[in-house]
Amino acid sequence: MTVRLASYATPFFNSLYTATLQRVEKLSVSKLIDEEKRKEAAASLLREMEATAARMRALIVAMPAHDLLGYIYAQHMTKAMAGQSATDASDEGEGHDDLIGENQFLLEYVHAVLASDVAPQDVKFDEAQCAELFDLSRHLRQQAMFFAMASSADKKTGVFGPDTADIEFHAKSNWAILRGNRYQVLEGEFYSYVLSPHDDILNEVYGVGAADIAAGFQAMANAARSGHADAIMEMEKQFEAAQAFALVHDGPQEKAMEAGLEANAEQAHAAARAIDDMFRGGIANVSRHTTLPQTLLADLAYRRGEETEFFAPGDYAGTPYRTLPARKKPLIQLGADYYAIDPCFARDSGYRALLFNLLQRRPDYGKRCFDPTFLKAS
Repeated sequence: MTVRLASYATPFFNSLYTATLQRVEKLSVSKLIDEEKRKEAAASLLREMEATAARMRALIVAMPAHDLLGYIYAQHMTKAMAGQSATDASDEGEGHDDLIGENQFLLEYVHAVLASDVAPQDVKFDEAQCAELFDLSRHLRQQAMFFAMASSADKKTGVFGPDTADIEFHAKSNWAILRGNRYQVLEGEFYSYVLSPHDDILNEVYGVGAADIAAGFQAMANAARSGHADAIMEMEKQFEAAQAFALVHDGPQEKAMEAGLEANAEQAHAAARAIDDMFRGGIANVSRHTTLPQTLLADLAYRRGEETEFFAPGDYAGTPYRTLPARKKPLIQLGADYYAIDPCFARDSGYRALLFNLLQRRPDYGKRCFDPTFLKAS
């Protein structure tokens, strides 16, 4: 089987492909001698994927969602900062691509589990289990590539003739691995453009128009991109204000600073929000960082336990080859607030989810959208 890599493949994708090809070449000798053995090998890889996904689900659901998100985001920032200080430019580039892909893949699974499972009564944060979760997530990505190769290998016939194996591999691997890694600075421009033809109906249904919704999606992206830095600056600001208060009041500095926070509820609230952004996933809290209406956020979000298909019994249960819930609804409701756990899917699936739910609320609008007069005016 000869597979041509896409020109946009990242260094990590290239290295993963090479490792996958080496494994499948061994399988070709030992297991893929005939069609039956090839199918057995693919079935074995599928069972391994399902087992890995089930273990990830068990780990995620057993931990407090906010603490887990905070830990994942903090690990991402720590690794990114370490990568920036690397002296080898090529290693830095490969590490950055790998870091983004790994982090996004794991966050998609956190979203999937939160959407699929109700919150249990007893949860406990465990850093050792977090480390296991990171390892399992990387392993599942590799397993997905192994399966793409093994299940596509040596197919000589099909819709695409001798190219069937090549095309099938790319379709499977792209679905499981490739994601919308990009700079998060143009979300507002995108949404402003695509939603402007629907401005009237958006105002009617949600009470806000295309420009306000676009600004909300841009605010989501900004919080994910610079939220940690903003929180750090806010903490420094509050610390300096507390120190200044302590200098003009008698008594131990620590008690004076506490008194300063108690005397200024607004400052105390700002400090608490900054801590939440830094350590408990607050940068993903779109209820806090945007002014989008609750009705719209609810249409874009899963409630805990609402998703029933991703982990349902059957082939591919919980694997990347099923449709991840984030592809259908990019947000998740945690308590009274809504969270954009993975920042890229707010763009990748947010537009589709928004229009789908808009038509659910106003089915008559679908007919108007396909009216030639409407299309010409748009």
